[in-house]
Amino acid sequence: MHITVDKACLAELRRLVVRTCGGMLSFMRIEAVDHAERMKVWLCVTEPALRLTMDAVMRLLPAAEFGRISQGKSL
Repeated sequence: MHITVDKACLAELRRLVVRTCGGMLSFMRIEAVDHAERMKVWLCVTEPALRLTMDAVMRLLPAAEFGRISQGKSL
């Protein structure tokens, strides 16, 4: 899943994701976009953490934009 936020919200998003997902977070990748005014954050979380993360982000960072959500491949 990826989420785009203003750069001022990045630290709050990181704290929120780590607090919400805990061990269900596999990785977080961050890339600056729009001349570094916004940040695109890719998350790899387990299925149970997906809804929890989306709910928490929508509640605490309502300006966040959600992008594609795709299911990872099983190994």
